[in-house]
Amino acid sequence: MAVLSQLQISSYIEQMFDRLRRIEQQLAVLSEQAGVPYDNPAAGAAPEVLELVEAGDRMGAIRKYRELTGADLDEARAAVEAL
Repeated sequence: MAVLSQLQISSYIEQMFDRLRRIEQQLAVLSEQAGVPYDNPAAGAAPEVLELVEAGDRMGAIRKYRELTGADLDEARAAVEAL
């Protein structure tokens, strides 16, 4: 069984997020061409919140979202989970 280092895992996660971003961009283009609305949940998110989500720090992202928006805990949790 192979054991992955923290660096390898971080690299793999970063690659997955990059791929997911490209897929969402393509989905937005295709949706527009088909006349089907597509609401990208990450489109309006603050970069600081996205960075925390991508780093796997869900609680930090919720805290930052609340700090930036004044949202309550449930709102912030729902917003971060949508990302």
